[in-house]
Amino acid sequence: MINVLLNYYNFDGEWAYGSLEGIVKNRRVLIVPLAYRESQAWDNASWLSVYGKGGEKYDNILRPFLAYGYKEQDVKWLNPYDGGDYIKQIQESTLLFFTGGMPEKAIARMEELGITQAVRQFDGVVMGASAGAMLQLDEYHITPDEDYDRYGVYNGLGMVTGLDLEVHYLATDLQNECTERAARELNKPVYQIWHEGGLIADGNKITVMGRVQRVKRNAQGAVEIEFFNA
Repeated sequence: MINVLLNYYNFDGEWAYGSLEGIVKNRRVLIVPLAYRESQAWDNASWLSVYGKGGEKYDNILRPFLAYGYKEQDVKWLNPYDGGDYIKQIQESTLLFFTGGMPEKAIARMEELGITQAVRQFDGVVMGASAGAMLQLDEYHITPDEDYDRYGVYNGLGMVTGLDLEVHYLATDLQNECTERAARELNKPVYQIWHEGGLIADGNKITVMGRVQRVKRNAQGAVEIEFFNA
């Protein structure tokens, strides 16, 4: 399994294309949009208004795949309200893409749909943006925002271990405080990912794309920052 951890749906940019071309092209793609808020989607019609063709998020999610040579009809979507054979859809795919939103809600919906094990055992490329990246981790922290009123640590799917993420990084005081707290409490490096930034995790090998920096504890227990020039 290769895991791609992104900040947004902009991985067709020059900062990522060279690293991802050989990973993304010529796959059987399945978009898995499960991290939505209850106010966004609650039945088939409302889900389609967000993720269906012509929906609010459809074009932004599809667009980068077109840059890698896919046709619109080549990209499949898992609709949790259509009663499909979701495990079969996953097994017939070679690239899963998890969309953004709220990661713990996506994980809960996977459980409801009975697909958690199929996702964990998937032997292809797993990509995700924002929440779709965070849910791939063994554990991750949440920085307070419009959806979360407090810092928290959550369990992910455990497909990527040994690191944490601060997505949508803008170098705010709150983001820096939460990053340093997570680095201390989780005792693992936290990658702060700017808008044009991401990681490729291939086993224990981590490849940085674009603008990313890593916060970690040193041997003395102090927190230090490492900058990458990807």
